[in-house]
Amino acid sequence: MLMLFALTIDNTAQNTKFTLVIDAGHGGHDPGAIGTISREKDINLAVSLQLGALVEKNLKDVNVVFTRKTDKYLTLQERADVVNNNHADLFICVHTNSAKSSLAFGSETFTLGLAKSKANLDVAMRENSVILLEDDYKTKYKGFDPASVESYIMFEFMQDKYIDKSIDLASTIQKQFSNFARRSDRGVRQAGFWVLHRSACPSVLVELGFISNPAEERFLSSESGQKDMATAIYNAFVNFKRDHDKKSGKQTENQKYVEITERSTENSFAQPVDSETEAVQPETATETKTTTEAKATDSASISNTVVTVFNNTDVKPVFKVQLFVSRVKLKPNASDFKGLKEVDYFEENGMYKYTIGVETEYNKIAKIRKEIIGKFPDAFIIAFVGNKKITAKEALKLTK
Repeated sequence: MLMLFALTIDNTAQNTKFTLVIDAGHGGHDPGAIGTISREKDINLAVSLQLGALVEKNLKDVNVVFTRKTDKYLTLQERADVVNNNHADLFICVHTNSAKSSLAFGSETFTLGLAKSKANLDVAMRENSVILLEDDYKTKYKGFDPASVESYIMFEFMQDKYIDKSIDLASTIQKQFSNFARRSDRGVRQAGFWVLHRSACPSVLVELGFISNPAEERFLSSESGQKDMATAIYNAFVNFKRDHDKKSGKQTENQKYVEITERSTENSFAQPVDSETEAVQPETATETKTTTEAKATDSASISNTVVTVFNNTDVKPVFKVQLFVSRVKLKPNASDFKGLKEVDYFEENGMYKYTIGVETEYNKIAKIRKEIIGKFPDAFIIAFVGNKKITAKEALKLTK
């Protein structure tokens, strides 16, 4: 009888579904950070819903619970209650960052801990500040004041038994952001987030990128950008789930990553330069005669330019820096071009793709990209041979 009972318990454990709680930060009358063309709460919800849909479609042994599926306001404690009431195995909070400077960019993932830098503390203070929208918040949150530095000392003495698993997941998410979604990696960080503190399971808070950075805002508010970020988090979750099943002795079901399919020479909104291409130092190109055919627009500073370079019968690649892509044609005085000179554009697949620089030497175009990377973190190098656009890597092979 005892043996039969033990086997019954074990089978029950084997068949228990893994519960994942996904929290789209902010919502309702709390918009979160506000950008030029979007609101944080909307980006968070779109990515969260796509993440949940991927898990539900591909991982049948996972129970997905959303803290919100609509534009709804929830307190931080109510979000934590969803986690604990559902006995969650993992909690993922989705947020979008913001900074006073429009130059800040990149994705980062937080776990619970003491903020060891002012930047980390600033993020925690901003995300915790939603508490201030509640009446009598000091009583509800046991005297915790999100605007007081002293309140965060409590996290220094906290022992989080889930910290190792949380950090492992955060690290995998950051790798996926870099490798799959091609975002700049700001790393894994720790800070005092109330919603993580009150959740009894491994948990992470993801900052997708900066809504205050024009290029990142365009990416994060686009369907393709949101899909890439959701897929990156999904892939990291698959890795976490596999490790969880292995350690618990559970047979892992057919769990598949979403692979990077072959893409065009650029993501619809952002693509950093390939690291392999960046490391190549091409031989110095020989000066050649350049013929430029330009189609005039309503401004001398922006032209639709096609560059063709001839050296007798040979065609030499011309390098440019692609800044960003727009679904609509921007006016010459658009704020996106502030501080830039001689911006060009070309049309491809119904999109307007804006570039700067025209160089036959890779080193020179790389220098231009370096100079503007602070304002355009997703700028990357492209090339043309005659009227045909090619990748920088392909162009470098032709210069050797």
